[in-house]
Amino acid sequence: MRGFCRGTAAVRAAAVAGALVALVAGCTSGGGSTAAQAAGTGGAGKRSAAPTTTPPAAPARLTITPRNGSADQLVTTPVTVRAVGGTVSTVSLRNADGKLVAGTFSADRTTWTSTEPLGYDKDYSLAAAAANADGKTTRSTSAFSTVTPRTFTLPYLFPGGSDGPKTVGVGQPIQVRFDEDIADKAAAEKALVVTTSPPVAGAWHWFSDREVHWRPQHYWKPGTKVSVKADVYGVAVGNGIYGQQDVSTSFTIGAAKVFTINDKTHTGTITINGKATRNVPVSMGRGGSYTVDGQTIFFTTQSGPHIVKEKYPVKRMTSASYGLPKDTPLGYDEKIALAVRISEDGEFVHSAPWSVWAQGKQNVSHGCVNVSPANAQYFYSNFSWGDVVDIKNTGVALPFAAEANEWDVSWVKWTAGSALK
Repeated sequence: MRGFCRGTAAVRAAAVAGALVALVAGCTSGGGSTAAQAAGTGGAGKRSAAPTTTPPAAPARLTITPRNGSADQLVTTPVTVRAVGGTVSTVSLRNADGKLVAGTFSADRTTWTSTEPLGYDKDYSLAAAAANADGKTTRSTSAFSTVTPRTFTLPYLFPGGSDGPKTVGVGQPIQVRFDEDIADKAAAEKALVVTTSPPVAGAWHWFSDREVHWRPQHYWKPGTKVSVKADVYGVAVGNGIYGQQDVSTSFTIGAAKVFTINDKTHTGTITINGKATRNVPVSMGRGGSYTVDGQTIFFTTQSGPHIVKEKYPVKRMTSASYGLPKDTPLGYDEKIALAVRISEDGEFVHSAPWSVWAQGKQNVSHGCVNVSPANAQYFYSNFSWGDVVDIKNTGVALPFAAEANEWDVSWVKWTAGSALK
């Protein structure tokens, strides 16, 4: 029995010892210090790598300008859609009638921008989508309205256009007339763009709340090509008035034609591109005045650079048009041949066969420049819009005003009339 007990104890001891060895071996394997583990082999101690995962991309964010619910959006301010953390997939901007507004994407498609102006007093709706790096879609919408003007103003440009002359003389200013009073002249003037070839410097001068003219410091150079743009659509010019639409014109400067008249000698010289082509005897305003119904009418031709404005093969002229009845001692109502208007005050260069005897000697007219039929025909055939009739030494100056004596003022005075000075 005792031997059995010893044998059992021995077996148990061996088993315990084996267990201890296995435990130690297991611990050693976990520490990686055995030869097998050091060599990267060994069954129980070898482990596989843990799998890796990429977190999902954050959703793209859309920013729309103007914001939803905005009112008074300016019609020329572009609508924009921007994506952060993704790219813009689609954009649909429509007016209340369902018409799409054109737009373009940036090269990286992170931005969409409208490329055509909006309409005044209109409602618009916008729907946009963007995708993040995983292709997940984000959508956004916006609804807004545009500014409602109190009224509109339209600029009229001269020369050029559909009805105006396409070639004008060296004395022709650019004329812009608005059909409403302009309170913010600086805003209106910024919208007016003059481009010339060859380049020439010039300036605008406001003559009233509705009329502004542009000219170079000196007469135009013959052959200059001129384009004028009034980009007024969407421009606020004060008192709730906005530009109705953009307009433009273009024209060319013709030969330098100048008729210089000296009242002291009662003669004039016509030059074309600096070369004298004709000497012309003249008879101008007789001087003095006449008063009728409290209105005083003067008969002196005014000195200063006059600009040709229009011409007629035959023009009915009546003294009643400026307040002098036909039945007064100096009244008249006649059809006059070859009449060329040179001022807004009723001054013309025209044929006057009845005063040939006085031409070159004395003044007998009511204020017009009388010339012989032959000289009238030459002048009529060669002179037109913007050509210059420069009258000197009559003792009465043509006033500085729109379409009157615009060249016989200092450049300082002219540029002082700009709203952007």
